[in-house]
Amino acid sequence: MKSKDEVISTIEIALEIEKGSLDIDTRMGSIEQWDSLGHLTILSSLDVLFDGLIGTISNISEAQSTEEILNILVENNLIDS
Repeated sequence: MKSKDEVISTIEIALEIEKGSLDIDTRMGSIEQWDSLGHLTILSSLDVLFDGLIGTISNISEAQSTEEILNILVENNLIDS
């Protein structure tokens, strides 16, 4: 099972931002790189991390923050709470 830290690191890599610059309160639009294209890149990167399972989670595309993404992943038993 993946960890929250792995998910956050994956999002940072997807957005091409410095490691440690993302936290649980970071929201779409609060950093320049997290725009609509950045959001698609995040979803694609998470899909790779979770071996294609992200595509089966209908509400993940609506997540607007790091916290929402993590909560959805917990709800779907992909990471521990």
